[in-house]
Amino acid sequence: MTNRQFAIQLGVVSCFSILALLGLFQIPKLRPYHWLGWISCGLFMVLSVLIFFFGKQSAYSANKHTFTNTVMGFTVGKMVLAVLLIVAYLQLAEPTDKLFIIPFFVVYFIFTAFETYVMMKLGRAGS
Repeated sequence: MTNRQFAIQLGVVSCFSILALLGLFQIPKLRPYHWLGWISCGLFMVLSVLIFFFGKQSAYSANKHTFTNTVMGFTVGKMVLAVLLIVAYLQLAEPTDKLFIIPFFVVYFIFTAFETYVMMKLGRAGS
């Protein structure tokens, strides 16, 4: 996968994620949580770029375990960042209900699916 292909696909996924958030925020009960949705979207866009470049570099490494270690490290790191974001939001915004998690998880699942696709493509190209 070239840098250009990745950038185009990230653009499409980002637009899809933004449209999904805009649709969710039409629901009155989810409107108060728009900041969490936008912050999540931005965070996962940045993480996708990092995962791509580090994954691309490690896919062509002489050590075959480097790519696996990179994927596992980013997976765990992403989960930790997600938990930290949710905990910080809970403490700072003090939401009145648990619906705040819906916009976050929509964005999380969209970008997780995209990153899995990218890593599979990079893994095949590097082998």
